[in-house]
Amino acid sequence: MSLLTTLLLGIAAAGGIHPEALRCEYRANPLGIDAMQPRLAWQLTSARRGELQSAYQIICADSAQAIQAGQGDLWNSGKVNTDRSTQVVYSGKPLQSRERVWWRVRVWDRDGKLSAWSTPASWEMGLL
Repeated sequence: MSLLTTLLLGIAAAGGIHPEALRCEYRANPLGIDAMQPRLAWQLTSARRGELQSAYQIICADSAQAIQAGQGDLWNSGKVNTDRSTQVVYSGKPLQSRERVWWRVRVWDRDGKLSAWSTPASWEMGLL
């Protein structure tokens, strides 16, 4: 069993909610994105029946080190009160050709409890 699987099972057993399977323009870690404001999405896991997301926060950075440190130097959405987890439009700094963007998300459950950050994901811009 991988460390990630063990971690996710532990979160689920505790009844928490966790975002995973991050997607940009419907793909995992895509290369050559031509949308200036890509659409982001994630799935939620929870052992709690009927669990809902009540809010999210997305951060985007220009390096893996920045995203691991929790720095959203390209975009920090702040807390957004919504259950939406699909087609969330990137609303950060303008993106450049061949730029790699690292991102992660965390969510609040229906009781207002905050999840851990998701595993980082990325996308790379194409030639614009």
